[in-house]
Amino acid sequence: MCRERVGAILTSVGAGTKILRVQDFAAAFSAEIAAGCRAALFFSEERRRDCEVLLRGLGPFSPLCALVDDSVPYGIFSLPDEVRAAVGFGKNGIVAARFFATVRGCPCIAVPSSPEARECFFEGSGPPFSGYPLHFPEKVFLNDNFLRSGFGAALSRAALAALCAEELRTDALYSGKERDVSAFSEIAECIRRLRPDGAQAREELFYASALFTLSQRGMPDFACMGMADFLQRQAPAYASHAAFAVLKYCAERMNRLYGRARPRAYFVADYAGRVREAAERTGRSLRALFANVSVPTAEESFARLRVFEETRRKMYVSAQIFSEYVHKAGGVYYAEEGALPDLPLEEGYSLSAELTPLLCAPVLEREFGLLCGSGHMRPGA
Repeated sequence: MCRERVGAILTSVGAGTKILRVQDFAAAFSAEIAAGCRAALFFSEERRRDCEVLLRGLGPFSPLCALVDDSVPYGIFSLPDEVRAAVGFGKNGIVAARFFATVRGCPCIAVPSSPEARECFFEGSGPPFSGYPLHFPEKVFLNDNFLRSGFGAALSRAALAALCAEELRTDALYSGKERDVSAFSEIAECIRRLRPDGAQAREELFYASALFTLSQRGMPDFACMGMADFLQRQAPAYASHAAFAVLKYCAERMNRLYGRARPRAYFVADYAGRVREAAERTGRSLRALFANVSVPTAEESFARLRVFEETRRKMYVSAQIFSEYVHKAGGVYYAEEGALPDLPLEEGYSLSAELTPLLCAPVLEREFGLLCGSGHMRPGA
């Protein structure tokens, strides 16, 4: 189960994080925060109304409030030295509390406001905390009332694990580099079983989300994750839809690639031009993107075409199975989030070829000259 694997990974990296189901916050805080400490509660504006129950629970610790948003950590640097415990509520609040706990060397308690676990367990940090490793929280408090929101968005992001597994398997066919995909497969199976009908499902989704975040440690960058991040930046108002849009679009592209693609022999991509465009459109450094690109020799190009033709029937079956997985996840997603908005999916997919070192579907399309247009796709499997 995802729960056991999350615990094993946290132990292996030396983290003492405990994930607890909590209904009585007063008792939980009293058990975890040393008497006489002052506590700071970090939260964002949209979570202000939900903070009352947490503030009541923190009453014995003379709590201070710190409002945070996406860009400026208001109040963090003016908190007095006697604050010796950080409580983060919601996405931005958890990241700010982890930052504060890292630089102050104090305990951190995370209270997620949805089943999305990424903010609790990602390693590095972006602005405004760039450069800090961010310690894991000592405790994560799961509360049924708070986990009710964002189920569809959390599910679709964790469901990207199945696409990550596909990218790793495809790369293994062409590079010979086998990687362990068991964690990603386990997450995908958990997502396949989920129904948004009760606290157990929300808690299971949190563990699946946590496992997905932790399993990316030590892995190469994935094209699908880069594509999702690009879509979120291009359309922040629709950020919650980005992951499922990636799943759906990539399923369609995989079926087209393996079902009816006609690779262009002797094709040589404009690698330098594509890397420059990807850097401009995604904000990533040219050096990092050039490191993802390995220009094949003629022998390697012919070998890739041979592998493609030898494995395309097997990969087409795999693409159909993946499409069924996306369809099943979509039943839950659409019920929670509604219809997908218009997003620059074709552009994101094309750019994703430079966002990964893996020989996965978008990279193969680049190598075979299939990102230049639809003229090399024909009907029929």
